[in-house]
Amino acid sequence: MRITGSRVALAVGVVALALLPSAPADATSGNCRAVTLPVTLEAGEAILSGDVCHPSRTVGTLGRTVQVLVSGTAYGKDYWDFPYRPHTYSYVRAANAAGFTTVNVDRLGIGASSRPASDRVTIASNADSIHQVIQRLRTGAVDGVRYDRVVLVGHSLGSLIAWYEAAQFHDVDAVISSGILHTFDGPSVARFGLTLYPAAFDPRFAGRITDPGYLTTLPGTRAQSFYYLPNADQQVIDTDEGSKQTATMFEARDVFVQETPGTLGAARDALCSALVAMCAGSEAFWYGVTTRIVVPVLTVVGQYDGLLCGPNGCADVARVRADESNYFRGTAQRCLTLAEVPNTGHDLNLHRSAPAWFTLANGWAAAAAEQPVVRPNAPCPVVRSAWASR
Repeated sequence: MRITGSRVALAVGVVALALLPSAPADATSGNCRAVTLPVTLEAGEAILSGDVCHPSRTVGTLGRTVQVLVSGTAYGKDYWDFPYRPHTYSYVRAANAAGFTTVNVDRLGIGASSRPASDRVTIASNADSIHQVIQRLRTGAVDGVRYDRVVLVGHSLGSLIAWYEAAQFHDVDAVISSGILHTFDGPSVARFGLTLYPAAFDPRFAGRITDPGYLTTLPGTRAQSFYYLPNADQQVIDTDEGSKQTATMFEARDVFVQETPGTLGAARDALCSALVAMCAGSEAFWYGVTTRIVVPVLTVVGQYDGLLCGPNGCADVARVRADESNYFRGTAQRCLTLAEVPNTGHDLNLHRSAPAWFTLANGWAAAAAEQPVVRPNAPCPVVRSAWASR
């Protein structure tokens, strides 16, 4: 695993990946319960359905730390708690084994959660609903525990929602974003766009979804979009296909809005350097919402994430991190850590390398929770392991 950051540099080879442990078999046994969380949106009342899972043992000071998990396009909570071989592919089990409570909900329009009209399901409305969940966690209204540390964890579209939430509400202590960068590979994303079609036409949703603004993936296309096949289990891909969910065309629109600053790239930088007054006070337009995030951020991508990196993968991790740092300010920029998981595609949770990514994410989250960055120049979170250096 290659990782770069302002305070941390990691280098792990194939042997180290093989030695990283997966979660214990009983990590979440008996410690999960279903929850229904009411939220208020502009369109009215809604509910988010999900699970709260507690660790089977107390680890350090993590008893009052919770991870809130947000899934990506056409995924629900199964992405984080995968039903096939969960000891390998369940992020929830790994986080619980590491000492964290997890809140894993289906986003708006997904699974048993409310399904508003598709034009009401946007990145902003998703972020607002997650914000309300976080507020309930802070006050003890979810499971009776008042959590004083919240780590927001997203995947792909869920990472954009996490970025928006952290930038808008400033109510989390750290952000982990996976399967997302501020730039993407245009041809690969265009090909992925062609695999989306109205969920009403899909046998899985026939008779249950009629709103044409709800989309899902064409049958049999997820493997080419989300996986690096040499390091993926066909049974995982089949299970993924059988449990696929939806997104809305308005979420898709918002993805491109949030990603627009990255497409401007060097031209934007030159323009803002020459015309400082034009860019001053409008950084969110030119560099995205992440300029307003004030807490440490860990960003993790797969080496062969075609959607982000194209067919040749993300070869130069240091360059990717240097580019990503342009979109953050202050503590978030200083403490930005970027990691790349080798031989892995877009869906980090669903490759054979998943335990390595789980170990990295939970190690970083523990460091962020144990030593929150509350003042300028405070030490940034680092991964505590034999193969980490600062």
